[in-house]
Amino acid sequence: MNLSFILFKEALLQQGLFSTDHIRLLFPAFNTDNLLHWQKAGYIFRLRNKWYCFKEFLTITDYHYLVANNIYTPSYISHQEALMYYGLIPEHVVDSVSITTKKTAGFLAVNRTYRYYSISLKYFFGYELKEMMVNGLKRNFLMADREKAILDLLYIYNIYKTEQDISELRFNELVLENEVNWSKIENYLGKFNIRTLTNSANLIKKIYNL
Repeated sequence: MNLSFILFKEALLQQGLFSTDHIRLLFPAFNTDNLLHWQKAGYIFRLRNKWYCFKEFLTITDYHYLVANNIYTPSYISHQEALMYYGLIPEHVVDSVSITTKKTAGFLAVNRTYRYYSISLKYFFGYELKEMMVNGLKRNFLMADREKAILDLLYIYNIYKTEQDISELRFNELVLENEVNWSKIENYLGKFNIRTLTNSANLIKKIYNL
């Protein structure tokens, strides 16, 4: 099917990023050679496998949240990236960091690295839908809540075992005190049932007098 880029863009622009599956739904006879041609022209970018985006999508604030959720599923954004999102840590996180039930993996897409850390299905909880706008359309992505982001960090990296280790994370004390639900953390710790993880979480409470 010879399809003009203008028509193609009008149909999919609000999606921001799209897959070949989305294209087939709208244009069943679509010729995928168009994708290569449009990539060479700089109109679209290939993210991973069947996923692409328009160049305009890359100008949207936090576009990478949608990319992270879609190019490797199931997954949700967590640990450092989520902690930064909630203002729990001061560092600027360069890479996108997510949790998945698939194998640990990493992908480079449009000059950003997307890292996925494998976790057992029984620990794949504690995430929620967030909203962002893409070309006037509300789009959703999955991100760990504050409590699970903290525990995912401690669980995945498993190096924060002393007061000095925890202090180096430089948690925002006001956010820890006023925005983190410690009862929820206790509930989550019960689901993990891992002594070392519980010990690390308790060190946070001790250091910050929570």
